[in-house]
Amino acid sequence: MLFSQALAAPPARAAFASGARDTFMVIPSYLPFGLVCGVASVNAGLTMGASLALPALVYGGSSQAVLLQFVQSNASLWIAVLSGCVINLRMAVYSAAMASKVRHLGKPQRMLVAAFIVDYSFAFIRAREESHPHDKHLMAYYAGSSAVSWLAWVLFCAIGVFAGNVVPPSWQLDFAIPLSFIAVAAPSVRSLPMGAAALVGGIASVMLFALPLKLGLIAACLAGLTAGILTQKWTKRPI
Repeated sequence: MLFSQALAAPPARAAFASGARDTFMVIPSYLPFGLVCGVASVNAGLTMGASLALPALVYGGSSQAVLLQFVQSNASLWIAVLSGCVINLRMAVYSAAMASKVRHLGKPQRMLVAAFIVDYSFAFIRAREESHPHDKHLMAYYAGSSAVSWLAWVLFCAIGVFAGNVVPPSWQLDFAIPLSFIAVAAPSVRSLPMGAAALVGGIASVMLFALPLKLGLIAACLAGLTAGILTQKWTKRPI
């Protein structure tokens, strides 16, 4: 298993602890979104058990929120599930970026790694690659980060299920989510290709926001990725 292997040797345990420690620093930013999703689960008519199980099984705030919106509007369950899957298509981009790092693992382990890919964990592992370019225990770091973030997400959603209704809508807690992710991702923009990817992706996400089924998010990811690749190729051309 991924987590058991992460604790197999002292250097791996150190990497695991580092991933847990780095992620713990941004855990408070999970609380607003967790409260929102917890309240939405109850408002959508889910039972207490289903509301508590949903964040543990889905583990994707944006897809969970969209799924609940469709359920609350009495849409077909298949439409709700499909929309949640479309929202998570950006994970395919993350998976492609991580493919070379997990190729040595067995299929069950690769599936476990994929199950815990979210925006935060991907941002942290990319930052870890830049700060420790020859780290042999990158997956141990990822396991530590994922363990903390998953537990925190489930806990905060549970708080939202039990007590989130006392939070007034005027607080607009969901606005804290993009701000916190910007704080995590911004330090990794240290080169011209990364800057181009961030700039083009950000502009595209705003311009394409109105696309149905949240496809604008996927298109913005692809636009940013393309801009980064083209900029990298351009900067390497001889003058």
